[in-house]
This record gives sequence, C-alpha cells and structure tokens, in this order.
Amino acid sequence: MGATMNTLKGLNSVYCDASFFVALFSKKDSKHGRALELFKEIKENRIVIHTCWFIIAETMTILLYQYGYSEALTFNQSIDLYKILTSNEDHHYQAIALFNLFGKDRRISFVDVLSYVLISGELKNMPALSFDKDFKTLGLTTIS
Repeated sequence: MGATMNTLKGLNSVYCDASFFVALFSKKDSKHGRALELFKEIKENRIVIHTCWFIIAETMTILLYQYGYSEALTFNQSIDLYKILTSNEDHHYQAIALFNLFGKDRRISFVDVLSYVLISGELKNMPALSFDKDFKTLGLTTIS
C-alpha cells in the first residue's frame, strides 16, 4: 500500500488522476469540495499538474456519461493548463504486464496501471492526486 498525504505543501509538481479531475469539474461529485481545496493549493503554490492522455480521455468520458456535456466541455477547455505525458509502446507493454499480474486478484484499471508505469518511471515517484483506491493499491503516494 502506498503512503497518503493530506497536503501539497512543499511540492512543486503533482500527477492528477481522472478521479481528481472528475471531482474537480463536477459539482455533483461527492469529492468536489475536497478537489476544490486541493486545486486552491495548486494555484496558490504554482504546482505543475502532470497527467497523461489516457487520463484525459477517461476524464472526458466519465464527465460526459455521468454528469453531462457542459462538465466535459469545461474540462476539455482546461487541458492546456496541464503537462500531458504521451505514453509510448514500451509504457503500454509494461502496463499490460502489470495489469495481467494485478488483475488476477483484483479489479484494477489499465489506465491506473499505465499511470503507475509513468509515475514510477519518468516522473520519479511523484505524488498523485487521486480519490481512487487503485493508486494506493499499486503503492503510489497519493493525496486525497
């Protein structure tokens, strides 16, 4: 299990999961208030937000299907604010291997496993904003 942090103090960058973005962009999400608090910290401390294109796609889809077009559109209009990683074929094969390993015992998202590959590699174990238990299960440091 990964460590959990309650604050972004001292960080200059953070990885954001779809669960954070969904909570931030939908007032109806149960974690919306907490997401707003964390985003305020991000703005005040000028913390760089990292994510990947798979997270962008997952967020757009969840917002559209669960909350509506206006929420998805508002998120889409914000993507220039993020440093978006483009995963490559090596990342995908690593994620598939981990998905096969972890997927035997529990339901785990391929996108979360791909995020693990990116965070534990290129992003040097950067803490992640996530309300999703998969990130903790994978041993990532999360802020929620």
